[in-house]
Amino acid sequence: MSADASGGEPRRSRRLLFQLQVWLGLALGIAALVLTARSIDFRQLGEALRSARWAYIALTLAFSLLSPVAKAQRWRCLFRPRPVSAGVGRLADLVVIGQAINFLIPGRWGELARAYLAGDELGLSKWFVLGTLAAEKLIDLVVLALLVVALLPFVVLPAALASRVGVVILTALAVAAGTLALLGGRALWLRLVDWGLRLLPEAMAVRWRARIVAGLDGLSALGSRRAALAVWGWTALFWVVAWTTSFWLLLAFDLPASPLIALLVLAVLQGGVAVPSTPGKIGVFQLLCMVTLAVFGIAEPVGLAYGVVLHMAVVGGVTVWAALALWRRSWNWRRLAEASAAWR
Repeated sequence: MSADASGGEPRRSRRLLFQLQVWLGLALGIAALVLTARSIDFRQLGEALRSARWAYIALTLAFSLLSPVAKAQRWRCLFRPRPVSAGVGRLADLVVIGQAINFLIPGRWGELARAYLAGDELGLSKWFVLGTLAAEKLIDLVVLALLVVALLPFVVLPAALASRVGVVILTALAVAAGTLALLGGRALWLRLVDWGLRLLPEAMAVRWRARIVAGLDGLSALGSRRAALAVWGWTALFWVVAWTTSFWLLLAFDLPASPLIALLVLAVLQGGVAVPSTPGKIGVFQLLCMVTLAVFGIAEPVGLAYGVVLHMAVVGGVTVWAALALWRRSWNWRRLAEASAAWR
């Protein structure tokens, strides 16, 4: 069999996988939009959008674009002790490219694209970069789990969920503890890897062990007290900036200036949009905002208007930034998607 023939089948499979994800995502998005629109008074929705205060919307957009900068600075700390010559602006470009791909393509292809580009541009092992991204996701999972525990006592939950608050809290605490163990358990993971790789042929086992070790090296910054403090400090700033983004938009719609409401919106969106869903998170993003604000008695048309504007600021702003970053690199979305799917 020729090389072209042998390589054609994997490429066709990847194209089919992309197409299946996109079509399933579109179907989910349509369903979410239909569900959202069923009980909406569109006259009230239009009035809410027209009455929004543009100064606060501008602040919402500005803070939504500050989030990738804080995230890039944290990512820079995760590269320690390996030196990285790239500035925060260049790393922020890579952050938004990954986020935009996650927004636009159902699945988590953005992390692979970011690792691919960072490995090429920074001259680092792509597996090491992928390890830093895994550390990043695990850190945010710890924060999200603890945020859920902190918020639950202050939120009036639906009856079906209120009876299971204890289970939810225990689950969130278990997730936080387990994730912290993953972040600090490099030696244990290497022992487990060595045990599992014994089942593979020697050449393949050696190759995969080198890749996995490089990936686990992405957690090494957390072994240094100074670097770990910097990582957690920038994590706190990132979450504060993201919370402030939700808060400014409450003021734009003359909603209660409640830090609690903004925190719950942030927690729900961080958890909800992390799950692969619709292209652009259209429908799902707005529905999550509407349902979350309804917990505080905010009318559904106003909650939907809030979701529409927040979606435009967060998803729209990141996507435009990512498009400009790709244009400066002479990349397009199709080439980047293919590189992500073929990543090694």
